Amino acid sequence: MKKYFLFMILLAPTIVIPPAVLAQWTKTILPDPPYGHGSLPGRVNALAADGSSIYAGTLGGNIYLSLDDGTSWTLIDSGLTNSDITAMLPANGSLYVGAYGNVANATYGSFGQGSGLYMTSDSGRSWRKAGASLADSEVYTITGIDSDVVVGTWGGGTYVSSDRGATWIAVGQDQGLTSQYIRTLAVGGIRIFAGTWGDGVFFSDDHGQSWTQSNLGINNLFVNSIITDGPNVYMGNTEGVYKSTDGGFSWTLQDSGLATNYVNTFILIKPNLILGTSGEGVFVSADNGQSWMRADTGLTDGYIYCFAYNGSRIFAGSVNGEVWSRPIGEIVTEINNNWRNDIAASFKLEQNYPNPFNPSTRISYELKSAGHVRLSVFDVSGKLVATLIDRTQIAGHHDITFDGSHVASGVYMYRIEIGSFVSTRKMVLIK
Repeated sequence: MKKYFLFMILLAPTIVIPPAVLAQWTKTILPDPPYGHGSLPGRVNALAADGSSIYAGTLGGNIYLSLDDGTSWTLIDSGLTNSDITAMLPANGSLYVGAYGNVANATYGSFGQGSGLYMTSDSGRSWRKAGASLADSEVYTITGIDSDVVVGTWGGGTYVSSDRGATWIAVGQDQGLTSQYIRTLAVGGIRIFAGTWGDGVFFSDDHGQSWTQSNLGINNLFVNSIITDGPNVYMGNTEGVYKSTDGGFSWTLQDSGLATNYVNTFILIKPNLILGTSGEGVFVSADNGQSWMRADTGLTDGYIYCFAYNGSRIFAGSVNGEVWSRPIGEIVTEINNNWRNDIAASFKLEQNYPNPFNPSTRISYELKSAGHVRLSVFDVSGKLVATLIDRTQIAGHHDITFDGSHVASGVYMYRIEIGSFVSTRKMVLIK
């Protein structure tokens, strides 16, 4: 009897995954805390990157650490507090964590305590709490300037520490900071910006000792977030994005391309400015806030409350313990592939910053199309002082520095000529 063997070759079909499927946001859900610890992970309210360490803080008092680009997370607060985690700042070899409010424990029906500022210098293995000055203050936001740490509280104004958090001094309450409800802080150069809940924007040039209110052009004074990029300052609220090109003295609403006006948070990953919204996900601007486009491929939740960036990946905090992440290169590619060619809506010459200045200042301008640009500086008599640009340039945003170290103090005019477009502005040099 002959035996016949039938050999079958199974060919697996080749599956081609479109780049759009691979290039997208991916989600990780933070693990539940152990019994007796605290609330289930709520909204991810704060994210921070410190080298290879990514930290996440949630409503309900949970603090997590990831050492593998957000793939897995470990609870590190050891029952530290059941108060909402509102802010995080890696600085001076420590992680500073802000906590706000005494919140209900959704898992076990109890109430936690512990508003204030907490610090760890060993990745959460041990913690210490800020002392008497901050005590149980409801901390809402944290930033750093030089070696100082600045804290904004809900109802208690601002505090500054110059000794790595050992002691804290209340600043600004009697020096121009008329609101005690500080929702966001940002730093640009020597200037600290404070966004308040109901009184708009304030800035300080002396580490928070004195403040100036600056709301020219702003309609809604309930501020959600502020971020700085050189002379440009951006503020988000429930009207969209406001931009200041003069260091925060005046503001203009710029929301072209946004599908919502409710802006929660910003992150700057040059040359792109990225924002998170309530309900409409993530938007990116590649032209200094002039216009915006979506960058939310794969993102199924449109509520984004915070960002972090570790040099290769961007992380976004959302509801129910969700941390989304994506390689920043994918976002850059997506934007470059889809961005309009005419990235500037018009020709525009912006106010120099700083102004007055000594000895140098930055001059910015927009080109809606390529053309020959001549940018000149004149004294008040009309005498030519300097020619800064005299060549053809591509469309988009440009800036250049004028060095006034070789001229006397006084008023100067700078003029741009692009074909038939001519615009002139005034600047003041004080030595």
